[in-house]
Amino acid sequence: MPGPKTHEIFYKQLKSKLDEKTLAEFPNYDKYSIFAQGHDFLIYHDFYKIWNQKKLNSNISDSKLLQEYSFQEFVYNYLKSAKESGAIEDEKTRLFIGPGYIMHHILDAYTHPFIIYYSGDHIRDPKNKTWQHGIVENLIDIYMMKKMEDKDSTKYPVYEDFTFSKNIDTSLLVKTLNESLKETYNISNGGETFNESLSQIVLFMKSLKYDSTKIKKIIFDLLDPILKGTSSFSYNRDWQDVERYLNESKRIWLNPTDENISSNQSFMELYYSALNDGSQMIDDLEKICQSGIINQDEIYSIIPDISSTNGLACGQECKINNKKKW
Repeated sequence: MPGPKTHEIFYKQLKSKLDEKTLAEFPNYDKYSIFAQGHDFLIYHDFYKIWNQKKLNSNISDSKLLQEYSFQEFVYNYLKSAKESGAIEDEKTRLFIGPGYIMHHILDAYTHPFIIYYSGDHIRDPKNKTWQHGIVENLIDIYMMKKMEDKDSTKYPVYEDFTFSKNIDTSLLVKTLNESLKETYNISNGGETFNESLSQIVLFMKSLKYDSTKIKKIIFDLLDPILKGTSSFSYNRDWQDVERYLNESKRIWLNPTDENISSNQSFMELYYSALNDGSQMIDDLEKICQSGIINQDEIYSIIPDISSTNGLACGQECKINNKKKW
């Protein structure tokens, strides 16, 4: 998946693609870019409690369910729950599921196979010397910061882009998430977990990503043999190092789980495809929300049931068979 900053930038750019009637329902759109973290909120939740590895593993397991299973069903259950409780009238509740959660999933589904292919791995594996996937995600994040916002990742306090006021009433959102996560994935109190993560991600970005002195990168590299994956944390990198992972030369690459699916698209082409296709999904979904009639067949006709891990149909094992041989 792309990293937190790329998703945040995607959310902001999506606004210019949405229909005026959609945007009229979202007067506070800019205020909720943090919703772009989607199912990754589960990964950020209590990330600092390294002494509670069992709970952290549970968070990762739950996140995997949301990434790879029942995407359509969850969206439908969420909107159905929101309609029944009246939460569908709440701007935050709709912003979370549409421009936030759904678009996070779609951007992942479009670009994640590419990132897995070029990094050569997906999840952290103690057998590998380092977690290249995480490093590639970081490189893409700092590239997007430079390209889209002209921000230097080694100097800009990136955590400031992820602040969320605790004074904002998220009770309707929490209730809707609790009910829909339980019904779809049998995850209890998922709404509370997401809600707590809203304020925790700024600490995640400040303590792990922001690294103006490069001291953190040195420490994380030293810790990597023991705590696999720490070398991927720091944003203190040269943004130009991402060049080999963008495929601007448009060479053929393979879906990492299915060699029969190939493409020559670059990362940025995939990104813009997700932006264009996703904006249409959100416009269509918003029309349904405004009508007040939540019909399963209509929801399923708008939202593709694809895994955010490999871009294929939900429910398939994501075993890496193909990767770039440098």
